[in-house]
Amino acid sequence: MMWMFYYIGVGLYGIAARIFALFSGKARLWVQGRRKLLTNLAANIPQNRQVIWMHCASLGEFEMGRPVLETIRKQYPDKFILLTFFSPSGYEVRKNYPGADLVSYLPLDLPQYNRRFLDVVKPSLALFVKYEFWFGFMHGLYRRNVPLVLISGRFRKDQLFFRWYGNWFFRKLSYFDSLHVQDIESANLVGKEFASRVIVSGDTRFDRVMANAALKKELPEINAWLAGRPCMVAGSTWPIDDPLMLPWEDQEMALIIAPHEVDPHRIQTLKQLAGEDAVLYSELPQSHGRILIVDNVGMLLSIYALAKLAYVGGGFGSGLHNILEPAAFGLPVLFGPEHKKFPEAAALEKTGAAQTIFNRKTFDVAKSYYTDSRIQQKAATAAKQFVASHAGASEKIMQTIHELLK
Repeated sequence: MMWMFYYIGVGLYGIAARIFALFSGKARLWVQGRRKLLTNLAANIPQNRQVIWMHCASLGEFEMGRPVLETIRKQYPDKFILLTFFSPSGYEVRKNYPGADLVSYLPLDLPQYNRRFLDVVKPSLALFVKYEFWFGFMHGLYRRNVPLVLISGRFRKDQLFFRWYGNWFFRKLSYFDSLHVQDIESANLVGKEFASRVIVSGDTRFDRVMANAALKKELPEINAWLAGRPCMVAGSTWPIDDPLMLPWEDQEMALIIAPHEVDPHRIQTLKQLAGEDAVLYSELPQSHGRILIVDNVGMLLSIYALAKLAYVGGGFGSGLHNILEPAAFGLPVLFGPEHKKFPEAAALEKTGAAQTIFNRKTFDVAKSYYTDSRIQQKAATAAKQFVASHAGASEKIMQTIHELLK
């Protein structure tokens, strides 16, 4: 009976996506990306190589799985790596990712799709990242005796597994051969029944941001625009974040804004709010202004390397974006108050390397606090030490993968 309700829910989601596709570009990509998906997979999955399949919901989960995926690529070059996404915001950005042999959308989790998907792909190992629990796929992997590993999982008491109606869902965790979780709280929630399968390995994002910090790209156009000025970077910002910073009144420090969305409307709105003091990255090498608006994607990580202080968006309701990236560069980090689902925020704040801000006034106070050179240096050291002390999750996960691939 529960299977019927589950598949009805998934089917209704697919119908809703098709309706929203009439009005939403993102929903349209979701629908279009699944047309002829299984046919394309059948044409591109080799029959003579073992397939390792990693699935991520979107771009954030991909960054969590990426350190493991790239280690697999190095240590198992003979394996065929399939990377799938549920969301267009992951697939459209990483569809040409060279670390995988094939990047694809995930079909809707209905029997007519998930069975054929598994028949076509024939994975030797499946890796799901963080919150990806597609029970039809999980059941199919279990019946085919395909090992399934959860990477950087995180469990909370408010999840459906732990609600009064959640026993059916909770029992489906038995389909996992190994549950690598981020913290002891997650382990305690599932460990009573699945203790032999739960491993507290930590968060793979720490490994990723440390590797990224070592591979930052040079940005001569932005360096030329800065002309030696200190700057603050506001990364992955949403419209609700804009009034915290704009108008920008600091006469000594420049501001670089890298918004989460870079569609023309968003960029034009930002430029209007910033006023004559703003220039777009695409307009460089213009040298005027104290505000630079980055109107493309993929540069934020390297831009953090140029900053003295960072603000990370999403903390006012849309979901806090990656605060570990600026911390890995030794930046004090500011963010909004909605971060209870992101334990690294509170932990980083305890070190003195971060502050929660609530409005323009607290933003200005925190920014001024971290412009003190002594405080800034202390915060920079704390941020780097925090990231380094939490690294190593990927190595623990790889130990499990080595065992399963024997």
